[in-house]
Amino acid sequence: MKPSPVDSSNQDDVKRPTFLLIEDDAVDAEAFRHAVKRNQVDCELVHASDGGEALEKLRNMVDENDDIGVLAFLDLNMPGLNGHEFLAEVRRDESLKRLAVFVVTTSRHKRDIALAYDKNVAGYFEKDDLASVLEIARQFAGRLVFPTLGGKSD
Repeated sequence: MKPSPVDSSNQDDVKRPTFLLIEDDAVDAEAFRHAVKRNQVDCELVHASDGGEALEKLRNMVDENDDIGVLAFLDLNMPGLNGHEFLAEVRRDESLKRLAVFVVTTSRHKRDIALAYDKNVAGYFEKDDLASVLEIARQFAGRLVFPTLGGKSD
């Protein structure tokens, strides 16, 4: 039996996700980029070196298109605005509070894990297995109904 053709009528409605990598270490950022390519993740990859730069990029993205699908990948230990401070600011900001965030860090401290989940992260992963993190993210992004950013809920 021949498989039926895929209904492509909704393909225009499917958003290509934006992955926002918030990572201060250039080697880790490059490893993430390579893992995205190796795992054939169809996304736009945007990099920010700290939480402050990430907030600026997010706000610009929302200003340009409040229907953008963004998954953030957040390192916790960064100079400037660190990961926990970034999460606190995002959750306070009406236009960003629904952002889906995965923590990707070297920290195994129970306090870091608890603080991250207290700020409603979508997952907490260790950096030592980026391929698995991106496989999960690829599947997640392919099925995720992205929240509306920009403060609109209709």
